[in-house]
Amino acid sequence: MQENFWAFLIFVIVMTGTPGPGNIASMALGQAVGFKRSIPFLSGVIIGGMTMDILAAIGLAELFLAYPQVSAVLKVGGLVYILYLAWKVLNMQANSSNKPKAFKFVEGLVLHPLNPKHYAMTVAAFAQFADPGANRFTEILIFVGTFTCGAAFFHSLWCFAGESFMKMLRSPLVRHTVNISMVVLMVGATAYALYQ
Repeated sequence: MQENFWAFLIFVIVMTGTPGPGNIASMALGQAVGFKRSIPFLSGVIIGGMTMDILAAIGLAELFLAYPQVSAVLKVGGLVYILYLAWKVLNMQANSSNKPKAFKFVEGLVLHPLNPKHYAMTVAAFAQFADPGANRFTEILIFVGTFTCGAAFFHSLWCFAGESFMKMLRSPLVRHTVNISMVVLMVGATAYALYQ
């Protein structure tokens, strides 16, 4: 991974920067409650992602190969959880109060462990870029550190973009339409990742 770091970095930027359940959820939450109130959820998402990166690096893929049923259960659980988040985002928009309730740290913490895109990208990245002859601890440190930095940057950027975007929209109808569109994208990205 040290020898292929720049190629790995480009992979991380593409994987953590493009739309997926984590980024779309961050954007939807940013537009609903603002960046500052989204920080507990974002912290949970980043720590949950980092935990999954560590597990992928120490052999999670082998568990999925040995027990495909575990993978299937996690996929279904992931879709159910994303549907739950989508429902919460829609309720935020429908809530008449000026300050809808923000997502909690724990709700962010379980996002990536239930995110099929995250499993696919971390297992593929470690299999493709890790050097079996290199020091394992160094490889894991580079792998987890790079993914964590990418996730922290892009999840925050998507959340901030959601907040900024919604400040520009004055019409409640347009805001509601954008909110529904983000929920559809979040669910769609998860469903797409399930069949890859």
